[in-house]
Amino acid sequence: MAQTASASSNLAESFDSTALSERDSRLKHKPSVLFLCDGKEGYSLVAEAILSHKADSHFDSYSAYTSSNCDVTSACKTLKHYNIACSNSHFRPIEAYHQNNVDYLIALTPASVQSGKVLPKYEKFIPWDITEGGESSDQQKAIKYINDQINYFLSVYLYR
Repeated sequence: MAQTASASSNLAESFDSTALSERDSRLKHKPSVLFLCDGKEGYSLVAEAILSHKADSHFDSYSAYTSSNCDVTSACKTLKHYNIACSNSHFRPIEAYHQNNVDYLIALTPASVQSGKVLPKYEKFIPWDITEGGESSDQQKAIKYINDQINYFLSVYLYR
């Protein structure tokens, strides 16, 4: 029994404490997620609201759009139908974020990255296509797709 205690003591002493402190600092850092859309329907705001609703304690979420204007009235109305708070406090034109660094940049539509506008620096780029190659006029279908993609994102990046 004394040998076991001695062996575990030696193992503990040989453990690299810097590896533990690096892991602790990664666990304390909340990754940032910037959702990007073309702005026609405000779907990046929808994605931000859904991620905040599901995992606000694990991620800092933001949303941006690439068009010259954006109307989010119907998107917020739909979110309220699902009892999800809709706040545009982090919803800005992409130019507002171009000096930022984000952990995840998620483009909701191909048009959002084809705008030619400068994107912020990012660690990981994740392309989604909520239009599935067509128009995003069916709001219920688009919001369901966003919700499904966020569930997948959480399963991959939160539980790894």
